Amino acid sequence: MPEKTELLTVPGVWNLPYNYSAGETISKFLIEIRDNGRIMGTKCSKCNRVIVPARSYCERCFISIKDSWVELPPKGTVAAFTLVTMKFEGLPDPPYIVAFIKLDGADTTFPHYLTGVDLSDTSVTRDTALLGKPVRLVFKDKKDRQARMTDFRVELVP
Repeated sequence: MPEKTELLTVPGVWNLPYNYSAGETISKFLIEIRDNGRIMGTKCSKCNRVIVPARSYCERCFISIKDSWVELPPKGTVAAFTLVTMKFEGLPDPPYIVAFIKLDGADTTFPHYLTGVDLSDTSVTRDTALLGKPVRLVFKDKKDRQARMTDFRVELVP
């Protein structure tokens, strides 16, 4: 019978700074946030889905939607969430909530930090207590925007 070889784990760290092209559609989406303080989605002419963040193609219909822009209101609801209690490098100190936000008029969601929640009240962050709760987007002052998703915060509507 052959002898089993011990399998080792070799620790390592990858620190790879990089830049990438956001492409035409996401660039326009982020520029709208930066310059106009508004969220724009793209709408599929075949299935009528409104996609946020904007996409160049409908992943259901496989057609180009890069020229079908619609403005969405800065309000919506919490579709899903998680309470983060562990420290991750490069992210805020816990606890904090990451939620999937569905804007009014959109058919898709996007992840974002959720503010305006009393994290000491465990009943609010437990199970499904935040699902379907209304939220609003609050944009930074124009001079402070950098064409990033962090140019606005998502806060629970009291």
